[in-house]
Amino acid sequence: MSVSSMMNLSYEMMSVIVAVLFILMIIIVLLYIAIKEKESVKKIMQLENSIEDINKDIYKIQKWIIENDKRGIETKIDNETIKVIASLKDDINSLQNGLQSDRDYFEDKILILEERLRSLGHFNTPSQQRNEKQILELFKNGYTIDAISKELRITKSEVEFVLKLSELHKNGEIK
Repeated sequence: MSVSSMMNLSYEMMSVIVAVLFILMIIIVLLYIAIKEKESVKKIMQLENSIEDINKDIYKIQKWIIENDKRGIETKIDNETIKVIASLKDDINSLQNGLQSDRDYFEDKILILEERLRSLGHFNTPSQQRNEKQILELFKNGYTIDAISKELRITKSEVEFVLKLSELHKNGEIK
């Protein structure tokens, strides 16, 4: 054998080896795809079964609701449940009252602090005449002294003073 025939043989061998490797890689890729597809199909089947079970449960529940509506059966709440609900309601009411009293306390403190800052000259106070008109207008519209003081951000004593001066207090109109 000559050198050129050996080279041709090795090129032929190399091309056969490359082709075999290429075919082998294609087979491996196809096997991988087939395995992944099987897993996907398996998961889809599980999902379909779960959906079917849920649909059956929904049907049973709907049927149960319709049967109970037809019979006129009302669900009964036992005394213990009523007691628990009542105690929870009481707890909620006490929390609401506590929060409201805390809010009122802090609003009063804020008003007092604002008044102190005004007295130190840190805030420009609005015209006293305008304030008086607002107080009287709000009072005539049914606002309480507390509500007026919060609305106008002034102390309750200022509101009471303006109302006393306007003689609404003497006529018994202050609530």
